[in-house]
Amino acid sequence: MDGNPIKVVVASPHRLFREGLRQILKEERRIEIVGEAVDGAKAITAVKQLKPSVLLMDISAPEMKGNEVIATIRSQGLETRVLVLSGSMDHEMISKSLRIGAKGCVSKDANSEHLLKAIQAVHDGELWIQRKTLARFLDEELGGHASSYDDFYLHKSELTPREREVLSCLSGGCSNKEIAQKLFISEKTVKTHLNSIFRKLRVTRRLQAILYAIDRGMTA
Repeated sequence: MDGNPIKVVVASPHRLFREGLRQILKEERRIEIVGEAVDGAKAITAVKQLKPSVLLMDISAPEMKGNEVIATIRSQGLETRVLVLSGSMDHEMISKSLRIGAKGCVSKDANSEHLLKAIQAVHDGELWIQRKTLARFLDEELGGHASSYDDFYLHKSELTPREREVLSCLSGGCSNKEIAQKLFISEKTVKTHLNSIFRKLRVTRRLQAILYAIDRGMTA
């Protein structure tokens, strides 16, 4: 981590919630709240104008139109990473947010220490998911079958060192192009490695592989 504080924008329609987060985070020298937003449109405006490292967004609030915000940030190539906060920890909603481009999720029941760790991790380019939710995510991503979940862990083939590097980059939110640049290989080779990884882990989507990497501590 460099010496500059992590710039954060807090987005929620609930004033008390925003004030509570500000109170928690103002004690941290590592973090600087540079702005607030009360709805999705204002969140996007704040991101464009203030260029925070992290957008801390109340995904549960309809006013935020969270997935639209995430998709806009991603489609416009903005560097801000989105960390979503959810009261219900609705796994379908969070899973969709992660697929669209969110870099992590935290329950509103989490303590301040956990929130700070999540902000730091997302700022550092890691994907953050509370460990207690991983098993449920994996089970849902694999179709909700316990036998598939067991196969996922107990009968996987070993990944090669290069495949582990590719998976680590993938879990850090890198695109195929970015993985290729980091590892000095072609995008075609990246795709070949990803296909091999998916086959060995018995998954079909990037998110499934990323969840596996997080669970095994293989993040970038």
